[in-house]
Amino acid sequence: MKYENEIFKILCALSLMVILSIFFMNKCNAQSWTANDMNGTYQDVTTHSNKAVLVDISAHWCGPCWSWHGTHIMQELYHDFGPNGTDEFMVFWIDGDANSSLSTLNGGGSSMGDWVTGVDYPIIGPNGQGAAVASNYTFGGYPTLFLHCGIGTAPEIQRNEKWVFWNDVLGCSNAFQFQDPDATMLLHHGMQICSAGNEVEVEIYNASSSMYLNTAEVELRDPSGTLVYTQYWQGNLSPLSKGTITLNHLVTSPGTWTAKVILPNGVADTRPNGDEENIEVTLGPNNINQNLTVNIVTDQYGSETTWSIGDGSVSYMTGGPYTDNTTTQTPSTGTIPANACVTFTIEDSYGDGICCTYGNGSYTITDGNGTIVATGGGFGFKEEVVFEIGNTTVGIDEVNYVTLKDDRIFDILGREWKCEFIDLPRGLYIINHNKIIKTK
Repeated sequence: MKYENEIFKILCALSLMVILSIFFMNKCNAQSWTANDMNGTYQDVTTHSNKAVLVDISAHWCGPCWSWHGTHIMQELYHDFGPNGTDEFMVFWIDGDANSSLSTLNGGGSSMGDWVTGVDYPIIGPNGQGAAVASNYTFGGYPTLFLHCGIGTAPEIQRNEKWVFWNDVLGCSNAFQFQDPDATMLLHHGMQICSAGNEVEVEIYNASSSMYLNTAEVELRDPSGTLVYTQYWQGNLSPLSKGTITLNHLVTSPGTWTAKVILPNGVADTRPNGDEENIEVTLGPNNINQNLTVNIVTDQYGSETTWSIGDGSVSYMTGGPYTDNTTTQTPSTGTIPANACVTFTIEDSYGDGICCTYGNGSYTITDGNGTIVATGGGFGFKEEVVFEIGNTTVGIDEVNYVTLKDDRIFDILGREWKCEFIDLPRGLYIINHNKIIKTK
């Protein structure tokens, strides 16, 4: 079984001393260890006994660890509530593999990728430091997360979406000073858009321990920092719960947009940390031919892999789950409606993608012109690619038409269309955006 393979890797990576300490000593996950991090800085976990302290025990080669790392949830919470924020929260990332080195942490060798870039919290691993810290905890596989709340034992907590994870962290009531009113912004890390733009969904979190959140405002700023839209929200969020808001404004250009929740219950937020989040917006491929071919090469565990292409309401193509130990899958073909803005979604139920822990899997989407729309495979639980199908332009037979004025474009009902059609012959009937028009 796959999980058993993970356990085997862990046991092979740890020294005999670590193995014995894990399995034959009665560990209590106590908040008491010291180590030098990858930068040589001395770290003493007991100096943070007044905070919520998260210890993430992972390994540089671990696919699910890499997937969790890619959510950026720990970094976002550390940024807002760590030593440079409210100073209520601390994070330590531990590479429990005894072979950890500066090279593997930076993406070399057997590493899943660069664990260092974009991270502010301490990383402990090289020179056996990570394995020594890991030996203080009882765990059955990578990754395992422990949450210290003051002196005493540290229970294991689950990897989850940001608001659930934040709820678990807030469980350290002796560390966090609950304030009223207190709203927090919870967002995915980025979004892809089609050329016409997309609306943004944001999540707000009522971080108050006792007060209901009934009103708030959400500000949206474009990549230049200009405030482009403000939306008033009204609801009834109970303490430590979340709500979703769809902003009625089209995001039409790539870049770093920001969303910020302000004025919870009509007053200033008593703890503004965490109220603003960046949205990294990228423009998906456009003018894609309607005819698509999806090629899937799975890893050894094809039963974990599923995918679909749809527009949110209709799934036009689907595939998986597949058979284990059969990696090359039969290509899937389909036709997508013209002008559709669709999303290709591929998921792995184990959280290690289809490359490269248990095989060299990949996906490739090719359109009818032979253009590669998207390709990949090194993801965690899920990866999405947004793209836009091109317009359909078709010549048609003569239809009833009345010329109103020259040098303009009219449909068969005599309505003028404010469009530019460069170098088209006169008197041509075409279908564009599902409308019949004639050039003059």
